[in-house]
Amino acid sequence: MPKDCSRCFQKSKRAAAHKPFYGCKPHPLFGMTAAWRRERLENLARPAVIVLVAALAVLFDLAFGTVAYTHFFYLVLILAAFWYRRRAVAVGLLLAAVHVTIEYLFHGPPDASILVSAATFIIAAWLLGYLFEVAGRRKGELHFRIGEPKPAACERDTGRLIALLSNRDPGTRYRAAGCLGDRGDPAAVEPLAALLTDPDPGVRWKAAEALGKLGPAAVGALTEGLRHEDADVRWMAAVALGEIGDPAAVPGLLAALDDPDTYVRSRAALALAEIGEAALGDLIAAIHNGDERVRWGAAIALGKIGGERAVEALIKTLPDPDDDVRLRAAAALADIGEPAVPRLMDALGTDDDRLREGATAALSQIGRPAVPAVVRALREAGDWRIRAGAARVLGRIDDRQAVEALISGLDDAREEVRSAAREALLAASGRHNSREEAPERYD
Repeated sequence: MPKDCSRCFQKSKRAAAHKPFYGCKPHPLFGMTAAWRRERLENLARPAVIVLVAALAVLFDLAFGTVAYTHFFYLVLILAAFWYRRRAVAVGLLLAAVHVTIEYLFHGPPDASILVSAATFIIAAWLLGYLFEVAGRRKGELHFRIGEPKPAACERDTGRLIALLSNRDPGTRYRAAGCLGDRGDPAAVEPLAALLTDPDPGVRWKAAEALGKLGPAAVGALTEGLRHEDADVRWMAAVALGEIGDPAAVPGLLAALDDPDTYVRSRAALALAEIGEAALGDLIAAIHNGDERVRWGAAIALGKIGGERAVEALIKTLPDPDDDVRLRAAAALADIGEPAVPRLMDALGTDDDRLREGATAALSQIGRPAVPAVVRALREAGDWRIRAGAARVLGRIDDRQAVEALISGLDDAREEVRSAAREALLAASGRHNSREEAPERYD
């Protein structure tokens, strides 16, 4: 169970978007943060209220015949628009469907006025949602994230903001850090770096985020943050360094690829990918000479960077002795996609079993974009090993063109190719039968 706010949300969408909750406390019974539980209850309560009001309106109308339930539907739309903004149009569609259904059941086929009324629900939902959205942008206090301090105007004086970083109130420190990040003043680097050791996890998060907004001047401080004892600070520092994109961060990020925390390693790899070409040489060296965790992270980064050099390095990594590294290298080549296909086809003709297996896995993950090249190889390649490998790849790709090519492969001069084509066709036939038996799985 999570021990603090940052751990609770470190792998959530909010953590990935660098929007930590502030001021969370572990729940004494369940280990979940209080803010998380409040939001969860709120997310459940909102649709319940909408359904309840709509249902009561319909029931009163059915019971007494005097209440115009459609009038109460507009109250439902107002609530939905306030909570969900323009997504309230989904509620409008639902109410329109309910209205048409009720009129059909009790009064026969709906006339034009009923259809116009139903359409009005949809239009009103969108317009109300749009108005609340605009109002929310102009008045940020209408909707603020649960658990975070309310937005407040930032001090214009950098010195005063830096002084507020020493305030006893964590909320004040949190806001001051955010303001300093928005100001972008390099003078705030050292004070914000000192805040990375703050006892409050939300403040530490905000300090790392703010440093990321200060540009190259903060690279040194963030590199130190990569060695912080708190894993949340380390991965936030990695994210911030990726946003800055300064090549000076490459050595520190390469060292972070060996971090004991998987999430830190992956964020460091993505940060190196953001730096791009400037980190390419170091990543290629790391993927060939580092330990398993470093090679794994380097493969992620190379897959995001792409290019001929990255493809070549990843191809050489496919026979890696570590299973996780091999799988990651294949996935990275799949991320690169079509540009990697020619070299992967060449790899199918090698004597190295692991290399051929890795190339087959990568081509299979690329999928349909690789089919034309693989089909050509099956029909035209001079090396029977490439033809056999192409047949195995096509057997893993659900494509009509692949099936037609495999049928032609049954007439190949080499028994190995014919056998691979037969096995691939059997696999394709099995997928087809499964689809017919359980079509809902493929919808």
